Amino acid sequence: MEPLNRLLAQTRAYWAGLSAGRRTGAVIGALGIVIALAAVAYLSPGAHYVPLSQAPLPAEEVAAMRAKLTADNITNRLANGGTSLEVPEERYPEAVVSLAAGGIPARGGKGYELFDETSLMTTPFVQSVNYQRALQAELARSIMQMEAVQSARVIIAKPDPSPFVRDQKQPTASVVIKLKPRARMAPATASGIVSLVAHSIEGLRPENVTVMETGGRLLSDPHAAERGNLPTPQLEYLERLETYLSTKAEEMLAKTLGPGRAVIRVSADVNFQKIKERLKTYSPDGRVALAERTANSTSSGGTARGPAGAVSNVARAGGVPSSSGGGSGTAKEEVIQTDYLVSETIRDIEDGAGAVTRLSVAAIVDLAPQGEGQTVISATDAEEIIKQAVGFRVGRDNVTLARAPLSGPGVAEPDDTLVKLQRFQTYISLARNLSVAVATVLAVLVAGLLVLRRRRVPVATDAATNPETAAAAAAEEARVKEERRNAELGRFQELARSKPGDVANVFRLLIGEPAV
Repeated sequence: MEPLNRLLAQTRAYWAGLSAGRRTGAVIGALGIVIALAAVAYLSPGAHYVPLSQAPLPAEEVAAMRAKLTADNITNRLANGGTSLEVPEERYPEAVVSLAAGGIPARGGKGYELFDETSLMTTPFVQSVNYQRALQAELARSIMQMEAVQSARVIIAKPDPSPFVRDQKQPTASVVIKLKPRARMAPATASGIVSLVAHSIEGLRPENVTVMETGGRLLSDPHAAERGNLPTPQLEYLERLETYLSTKAEEMLAKTLGPGRAVIRVSADVNFQKIKERLKTYSPDGRVALAERTANSTSSGGTARGPAGAVSNVARAGGVPSSSGGGSGTAKEEVIQTDYLVSETIRDIEDGAGAVTRLSVAAIVDLAPQGEGQTVISATDAEEIIKQAVGFRVGRDNVTLARAPLSGPGVAEPDDTLVKLQRFQTYISLARNLSVAVATVLAVLVAGLLVLRRRRVPVATDAATNPETAAAAAAEEARVKEERRNAELGRFQELARSKPGDVANVFRLLIGEPAV
């Protein structure tokens, strides 16, 4: 306490020795320095922070990571509403290594590491439960290795064994998946997850595995076993087609109405059958003669014979009719045969797979004006834009449009707790910077005061605190003054010897007489 009391005494003595003007100037200067340092501290960007994870993390993982980093004296701060953690860029590698050494975050929970902590007192029931927990965690970790999956949770339900075959029940499993933002899972990927879980658990069938998204959408198909192999390429094509048409129509309306003012969904019926047809057509009117053949025959003598009737009495072509009474004669026969080419048309018709047979479009559009001077289109114009965007065909497709107020995409009401937390962190940062600035200014002022005080009154503090020191200081001061007086007197005597006239003139001026 003695140095502090001495410092305070020196500060008060120096402050008491200042005039009013100097005190005012010192106060104004100190305030100016504080304000300047505070402005610099507030406006300076400070350390550059980088996130430890690009994807949002659960609150429990963020809490574990922050506890580990704080224990290792690594500066960190919350970001994105408490779903991620940021550290200074220069300490990022150290933070990553620290979290990896602590096994944080343990995504999916503890797997087979549970058996590293077992003891001899563990019962078979606990061992069974731990094995099921470890298996669930390992499956969740395997599923989270997929690109589109952010987090996963696996729940296995194994019924108690029964000695009777008719009472035995099959195990079941449920998988809940949280996808990354703007990520979609293909049906083939969901089928792969079902196969992974089914082949990892003894006695589990694929139809007893359910895969569901956190939004409530069922990703697995419970009727896959009944239909056999899923037409995965066809389903993916249908999904891409519907998404493409919906996005194209929404983008066209967003150019006029603004983003988030229209929600459009397209349901397409696609014919995946492949038909190949061969058609032949003959035209009897377009005949062309190709070849003509003529055959002549002559017969003579004998009585005309033949069966009774009119045929035997008719003359042949080119011959002489025979008399009814008999006798001899000559008969000629000429046969003309002509071959014609009949026109033939052959067409091979093949319908490609993926032909759209019907489009059903449902749209919700916000046509209310959002600001002054904004051009608003009518419902008829919006419907026409949608028809042109999706390739509407009269008699085949239908469009249903409804008007309703909508909010923009990604516009959500701010969380009061998050806003207060961010504001509190801002105040803490500002207070910290101001404290550093004030401490720096005070340190500079105190150092300056100490230097000035020592130059002006080097022994005043010692004289005020110690009587013996005060007497010694007074004697020393008297000695110094005497030496200074003797030195000045010696210089004056030397001047009087060397320049007596000048000294005489000085004395004349002092008494008011003119100098000679």
